[in-house]
Amino acid sequence: MSVSDDNAITMLRKLSTSFCCNSMSSMDADTFIVSTYFHERPVRTIDIQGNEGDIQHKLLPDKTYGPFSSACTYISSTNTLVFSDRFQHTVYVCDLTSGEGHVIKSDKIVRPRGVCAGPAGTVFVCSGVRDTIVQLSQDGEILMTHDVDMEFPYAVSLNRDGTRLVVSNNKEGQSMIKLFHVS
Repeated sequence: MSVSDDNAITMLRKLSTSFCCNSMSSMDADTFIVSTYFHERPVRTIDIQGNEGDIQHKLLPDKTYGPFSSACTYISSTNTLVFSDRFQHTVYVCDLTSGEGHVIKSDKIVRPRGVCAGPAGTVFVCSGVRDTIVQLSQDGEILMTHDVDMEFPYAVSLNRDGTRLVVSNNKEGQSMIKLFHVS
């Protein structure tokens, strides 16, 4: 999709996949990285021609996920995949170049949901039960915890110039989207 300056959304292309998607992030202009459900690979790629591929990393769990139980993002500057496992309360940071990475567990990250790349290689993670957004370094250090004053934050995204953070939740009857200024 394309979003214009006046927020008009235009569909550019429809892609059919052999798998179901929990979340999606751009790897480059032509390829997306996707967290899956009901598929033996938790993370896959798809390009704009519809070609599918696998992402393999020693830290990624070898299991099949259900709907809404994982999410991923990609940090292009460091070729890093970030993957959240909601029910294991875990975030995986996987360097796809070196094969190294970090498994992050913290009492500040409970039922992690959406993830997105932040400024300077940081990562924002929705901590669904804590009602916060946790900002992590790529080596797994918790840099900051942001109270978002909403129940069950579900998805997080940063605008292109890195100045605004958008957070949505999935609280039935109290759904909202909030916009935050990033300094």
